[in-house]
Amino acid sequence: MTERLPVNVVASMDGVLRQTAASAVLWDFPRGVVVQHDLARTGQDDLLHRLVYDVGGVVEDTGVPLDHACLSCALREDVVPTVVRLARSGRWDRIVVSLPVTAEPGLVRDALRGAVVGGSQVADLVTFAGVLTVVDLTRLVDDLFGDDLLAERGIALTDDDRRAVGEALAHQIECADVVATRADRVPDARESAVLRHLAAPGAVCADLHNLDLARTFDRPARGCGPQRGDYRLAAPSGAADTHGVWTLELTSWRPVHPARLHDRIGELAGGRQRSRGWFWLPTRPHAVCGWDNAGGQLSIGTVGRWEAGDRQTRIVVTGIEDVQERVRAAFDAVLMTDSELARGLDHWERHDDGFSPWLGDDDRAA
Repeated sequence: MTERLPVNVVASMDGVLRQTAASAVLWDFPRGVVVQHDLARTGQDDLLHRLVYDVGGVVEDTGVPLDHACLSCALREDVVPTVVRLARSGRWDRIVVSLPVTAEPGLVRDALRGAVVGGSQVADLVTFAGVLTVVDLTRLVDDLFGDDLLAERGIALTDDDRRAVGEALAHQIECADVVATRADRVPDARESAVLRHLAAPGAVCADLHNLDLARTFDRPARGCGPQRGDYRLAAPSGAADTHGVWTLELTSWRPVHPARLHDRIGELAGGRQRSRGWFWLPTRPHAVCGWDNAGGQLSIGTVGRWEAGDRQTRIVVTGIEDVQERVRAAFDAVLMTDSELARGLDHWERHDDGFSPWLGDDDRAA
């Protein structure tokens, strides 16, 4: 079997930093090639601009008409065939996918896994080799814990992209195997502490110019962030609480009471914090209910189905305000009590939990 070509992904919230990072990868892997995508609006039409280049210069520069309003769909439909075509050429020994500013690396990871192009499994040709996210460390705290929207910054991917800046940034950091930092000044201790708390366990965090990417990417990739994939693997980074930055890992085997969660959701998700995890409701005992809170926005949705014996409620919260006890108390208050649980789950079958707008009308138990 032919050795599979490694594919790395570069992500950033800033176009200049993205370009710098992609160039750094080529510096360490001179036989690599970069595939860069950007959204270009030309009149009434949208184009996905694809730029392919290596150390010798530009190889391709073309626009791809968008057949879907969803940019993530367009990325999957262009990135995968392009990666396959470049891999089959035999011209390069590494492919670097440089994503549009604010895009989430998990889209590419998921697109490469299980895809079939021309009758061939993409996974037989290439292997996912890790994510490099590059961040401006001096903007990290304001961007992560502020409430600006991407659209307000002029960096939304599409006209209907309503994500917060903090949400997009958190996903890029948590998904990274390597977080490269740049700063216009010496970052303070709190900024560095926030990064250590948000980066996934085992991720490498270092100044971009001090990274040995050739050595770093020799390690097995984590698979683009466990907290964005398998619900059973979400975990805090393990960084110590310091410089006013803290992380709480709130866990329980108990479900949450729907009405009390509605009443106290602001205490759990409000303020300058990032939280992610899952919970379960007695009205939906089979549904894994995802929790994703950043940039002043909370996203709740059904993200999977519980396996036997796995049900639990778990939310990991990172913050910079002195509200740990408030958050912990709110978490404890929304959990169901022994007397409530003693009624059995059948008691809740015909209850309206009020979460249908976010979780759908049924338990997704099929």
